[in-house]
Amino acid sequence: MRIACLSLPRLSVQVEHHADPTLRDRPLIIGGYHHEMGRVREVSEQAVEYGLTADMPLRQAYSLCPDGVFLPYPEEKCREASSLVLSQVAQLCPLVETESPAHILMGLRYERDARRFVGDVVSAVQQHTGFHVSCGIASSRFAARLAAEEAGMSGVLVLDGSDEQVFLHALPVARLPVPAAIVRRLHLLGITRAGDLMKLPAGALEAQFGSEGQRMCELICGRDSRDVAQWRGAREIVHSMSCDVPCAGGSELREVVRRVLDSLCRELRERWQCCRGLSMVLRLECGRVRRATLHFKEPTSSHAVLEWRVFSRIEQLVSVTQVSSVEFTAFGLCAEEGRQSSFLDGPSRVKTQFGEAVVLLQQRYGRGVVKKVTTRRGGRLPEDQYSLVPCEAEGR
Repeated sequence: MRIACLSLPRLSVQVEHHADPTLRDRPLIIGGYHHEMGRVREVSEQAVEYGLTADMPLRQAYSLCPDGVFLPYPEEKCREASSLVLSQVAQLCPLVETESPAHILMGLRYERDARRFVGDVVSAVQQHTGFHVSCGIASSRFAARLAAEEAGMSGVLVLDGSDEQVFLHALPVARLPVPAAIVRRLHLLGITRAGDLMKLPAGALEAQFGSEGQRMCELICGRDSRDVAQWRGAREIVHSMSCDVPCAGGSELREVVRRVLDSLCRELRERWQCCRGLSMVLRLECGRVRRATLHFKEPTSSHAVLEWRVFSRIEQLVSVTQVSSVEFTAFGLCAEEGRQSSFLDGPSRVKTQFGEAVVLLQQRYGRGVVKKVTTRRGGRLPEDQYSLVPCEAEGR
């Protein structure tokens, strides 16, 4: 099975640019403040022009670029950005895994035209999330990840057959996922490229470096039988809202709760999921916290059901104390019950849904995969009276 890897280049830099657009034209250094003893994690393109690189001491980076903006690594923001991209990819591909916050794997078992499909995914992710991604396609996870990193911003790099072997053999040993001590030992032996390792006698790497040596051989040869698992979705969904002015029970609190539940139900519907339970946390102005957990007899994503259950419970938790923030966590996520719809009869909105379904199938499996039955005049036999022709969304 072919594997594609979506990479979010300079994820922390992109996250900070989204949070503060005024930083886009300034050198940005992620990893800590300039007076700290840490090292640089990532830098923006403007900072590269000053000679800054990742893993450089922060103080050295400040001496090279004193006008740069130094910020700590936004771990929580990066995790949220990765989850946003992952949820968008999961709507387009059934086989999806996260390898790291900046790398998402896709299994291309069901795709006929891998390059075109991946290009559509890249475009959809950038359109709906605003984050730039690149993608690589190869026969193994390791090669696909390296190809994604080499593809460049918004690019797609496909490695086929011998091209993949040439690409892996030309790889610097410093990019192999092994400890830095092993890389230094390889350099001392005069080995700088991954292809040089394959020239050594069989078993030499394993005898010298143990299991790490065997792993290096497997990665360079592309021997990785791990497939991408089916996407199971997140285990829970959390939505919250803080009140600028603490509100007491009544219409103000009901409006805040209604808005949070609306966004929660919208995400459940976008994921095609339901929840079996809902936990809520109310933080009061006095500093106390009120908690409650609701369990449903049947999985649901209905705004009306959640609202009725939540309102009846909130009245028991809050009397006259003012609430400063509200948080809801939907857990026990599962797929919503299947429904069979008829697209042939009904109002125009059903035809719109049919058109959207045709477009989605064409994007995933290619044009011509959806066909419709047409009648032909003059045929005497049943097989001569009907024929299958490609169904286009525009001509439905």
